[in-house]
Amino acid sequence: MHIIHRYLDELHDLERNQFFCNQQIDINSNILIVGTFNPSDESCVKKNVSKWFYGRIQNKFWKYFPTALTNESLHPVDRHNKHPQSWQEYCSNNKIIIIDLIKSIEVKETLNDFGDIEVEDKINHDLSNINYFDIDSAFSNIRFKKVIYSLKWSDRKIKKLRILRDVINEKLLNNNCIQNSDQIKYCLTPTRNDAGPSWDVAVNE
Repeated sequence: MHIIHRYLDELHDLERNQFFCNQQIDINSNILIVGTFNPSDESCVKKNVSKWFYGRIQNKFWKYFPTALTNESLHPVDRHNKHPQSWQEYCSNNKIIIIDLIKSIEVKETLNDFGDIEVEDKINHDLSNINYFDIDSAFSNIRFKKVIYSLKWSDRKIKKLRILRDVINEKLLNNNCIQNSDQIKYCLTPTRNDAGPSWDVAVNE
């Protein structure tokens, strides 16, 4: 039994075809957003009502990020356009790519909720039971102006996720997706009400 990503097919389309939001990604892309994991309905006890990446109402990513980038909120509370189509169009128009670190976890259990600590607890210490996103395949010859992580990295309870983050960062650098580590930014988790300023700084500094 595997705990699998809710949008595994979309992650595979990136890895295999360099497609995102049903179109070829630009070799000179703008921002890569990196999250942790979004479980499928069968992989989590708590019901997942997300319509797409960061699509749960309590997650304010679609408020904080587009407000910082183009001064407009795409959060359902602020905007009544169709989701996820409007989010996908926004990504295409602004050359935004969204991925998560983990595609699946080989474990005979399910997650209780969507939290990073819950995900961390299901990962082996040597990371041997996870399938993580394939930077080498997905982003060969792709360049990004910036990489933004959506995770509370100051939490000491997510040591294994930090190791995985470092693996992904090294691959981004080795593949020349970015030129140096200064292009990597870290934001507060967008479920927090005080996270907005950290996204504004990450996007605009």
